[in-house]
Amino acid sequence: MRHLTIKNLHFKYKNSVLSIFENLNLEFEQGWCCIVGANGSGKSTLLKLIAKEEKADEGSITGNDLTHYCVQSTEEIPPNLEDFMMTYTSKAFKIRDMLNINDEWLYQWDTLSFGEKKRMQIALAIFVEPDVLLVDEPTNHLDVKSKKIVLEALKAFKGIGILVSHDRELLDSLTQATVILKNSHIFSFKTSFSKAMNEYLTNMDFLGKSQDKQYSELKKLKKSIQNQKEKVSQSKKRMSKRDLEPNDKNSKTKIDLAKFTGKDKNDGRELSKLKAKQNKLISNTIKTDKVFDLGIEFETAKNKNIFPIVIKNNILKLGEIKELSFQSLSINQYDKIGLIGENGAGKSSFLKHLLGSADLRNEYLYIPQEITQKESKEIFDGINALTNDIKGEIYTIVRKLASDPIKLQDSFIPSPGEVRKLMIAKGLLEHPSLIILDEPTNHMDLDSIVSLELALREYRGTILVISHDKTFLDSLVSETWVFEKKSENRYVIIY
Repeated sequence: MRHLTIKNLHFKYKNSVLSIFENLNLEFEQGWCCIVGANGSGKSTLLKLIAKEEKADEGSITGNDLTHYCVQSTEEIPPNLEDFMMTYTSKAFKIRDMLNINDEWLYQWDTLSFGEKKRMQIALAIFVEPDVLLVDEPTNHLDVKSKKIVLEALKAFKGIGILVSHDRELLDSLTQATVILKNSHIFSFKTSFSKAMNEYLTNMDFLGKSQDKQYSELKKLKKSIQNQKEKVSQSKKRMSKRDLEPNDKNSKTKIDLAKFTGKDKNDGRELSKLKAKQNKLISNTIKTDKVFDLGIEFETAKNKNIFPIVIKNNILKLGEIKELSFQSLSINQYDKIGLIGENGAGKSSFLKHLLGSADLRNEYLYIPQEITQKESKEIFDGINALTNDIKGEIYTIVRKLASDPIKLQDSFIPSPGEVRKLMIAKGLLEHPSLIILDEPTNHMDLDSIVSLELALREYRGTILVISHDKTFLDSLVSETWVFEKKSENRYVIIY
């Protein structure tokens, strides 16, 4: 059986003060293991270390001689994609057929939907048959049908598979082991995600109760020590001859007798015992991480004079041959509209058309589906150039979306999930009348998704959102626009 072993690994990025990993020890066996944790906790960094894209400062990784890293971003064309697409063996045909990949996609990368690009990434990863397959957020951008296709494809892999994902259905359907990264601590479980999380939460609950009990004992002990100190102080006062009259021989004799029999030392011995007990209790104290309150709030929009927004009937080109047509559409104040449809149906293209054609007067917040590393750096640097007061408000919101502001500010470029949190936080301060979200749950950790979902549900403004996350949409929207396929190359919007 194949094994991948990480021993005493230390790693921190250059120009960074804080370490990502210290003395990390993990072992992966054949089969699928998921790595879960908050944005910025080091999940993608760990994959890069295993893939040899980053080098550890100390420690070793063995069993990673033949790896393939299926990255989170679809910005770049995967290396060797052309070789795969031009291979006509039965194996290559089978993989392309399994993932519904068309031959002409090779020359249409820039016009493919994000979901179509992701399927090509996965196909290449399976084709090269590595010993270790590293997959970072494989179901981002995928519709329900594509998710099922990708799941079956990943199940067919027989080596060591390591998955980073926030997709609970995928995690439970695919993995047999779970690694949880939480506040620089590593928790490893040989079971599926949901069972591992239940076990982890049960352990944390037990530790929390034990910690409360220890703090209660320490509090009582502290009071006992204070009382005993007062007794010792009074005892020393009684044993002092300083304030006695020169002729008070009776009192002096009593003091000498008490000192001779050791009575004067009893209170001091008791104090020493209590202090020793306190030190032992402190050294054995269970330490758990501080839990911060999660949850954000979108304040009611101040400006509402952009409604109704009318989108005139049009035909949008989706690449060379596909097109999206629609009749005139209207977005009214307080509408919460979900845009649904298969990958490549033109949902993101429609949003770009809306942003380019409607007079929104900068009274909107737009979070795109994909953000390049260059754009992430520009957003990050722009926020860090703001006044300390505004930065403080932004990073307070980021904390409530389950990310550590100190670690985030220490990084060079934020993770894809963190840059979305920064954009949301900055947007919140501007009180938008309209929020436009393209796959907002992509790249975000589970705590953040729940916080965002609750905030959007209470938001008294207008929302336009694309998402393949049914749970997220069902809790949020009151109306759906369906991007429906009418023929091989034509889509329409049904509302």
